[in-house]
Amino acid sequence: MRREWSGWIKTRQWSEFEKLAKVEPSQALVDTIAELALGFPDKPDRRALKKVLFLLSQAGYEPRELDEPFGDQARLVEPLTAAFMVSPDGSGDTVFTLGREERGRVAWLIAHLTYREGITRAIEDTTPLDEAQTRLVRLRNMAPTSSISAEVPVKFAFSRLAQAVSITKSLPPVMAYWRALLPKEYPESHPADALPRLPVVNEDLVKLAGGLKSIVLWRLELGLLAPALEDFIKNHAESGTSENFQDLNWWHTVLAQDRVQLFTDDVVADHRLRLLDLAYIMHLRGDADGGAVLALADDLRTNGADSAYAQSITSKTFLLLLETLRRQSATERSEGTRGERP
Repeated sequence: MRREWSGWIKTRQWSEFEKLAKVEPSQALVDTIAELALGFPDKPDRRALKKVLFLLSQAGYEPRELDEPFGDQARLVEPLTAAFMVSPDGSGDTVFTLGREERGRVAWLIAHLTYREGITRAIEDTTPLDEAQTRLVRLRNMAPTSSISAEVPVKFAFSRLAQAVSITKSLPPVMAYWRALLPKEYPESHPADALPRLPVVNEDLVKLAGGLKSIVLWRLELGLLAPALEDFIKNHAESGTSENFQDLNWWHTVLAQDRVQLFTDDVVADHRLRLLDLAYIMHLRGDADGGAVLALADDLRTNGADSAYAQSITSKTFLLLLETLRRQSATERSEGTRGERP
């Protein structure tokens, strides 16, 4: 039994075991739940525990025969390990938080990962075990913002961290301890690839790409856009009307050639990974829209620059940058006019 489970058992937080059975099923978990089901006399407790056992059986885990009744001897307590993932932010950073107990204290790592640069930022912390339990509760109950989070299998978090380390040019010093724990080999596929997709027509994909809260702040990188933005301003900024700027179809049409240049294979892979991370977190949270996000990712892989996602994010980014440039220009003209006054 893991040390962190003792608190759940004392307070009968069976829902936490249910979440864990969905996210990280294991033989240790099914054995522990089977013992608990024998040890608690109240029907509501046994009913909740049997539900967890059913979820674990669906994942292929069955309890082993018990040599001795639950509680008759001190059982081995596994060190606390936990991992959480926050969906990508506007700049493409997916944030992982890992906790690992060693010698009665818990080491924490918060790492920002991107497709192109690997680990862009990493900080570390150490807490006593009781404080770690409090932090775990807070992490498991984070309120959704534009980004969302979920507890993920530790093995998955370590594999993503290992992939990021392999492409990071200059590793943060705090990675010295964690790097030694990472696997030498890791799967290339994303767990979201194996999840079911929702059948979504193109019109729904366009609406989803433009209106989903978790990707509303996503943008293309400014460095990629600089040449295309210069050409756009030269060719369309003056001819575009305020009515045109509110018309998504107009944007999709005038930016068609720019999208072909912008959405290289590398950019498609980058943004597809962001969508897969988001869809995986939504799946772990029980959000059915995760299947639609996977449909967006499939559409992006298949259609690239002509996909619903590419059309939406390119239009949003150009409109944002153009409005920013217009405000800057207006401010400069206003300041220039005040400076000319006697």
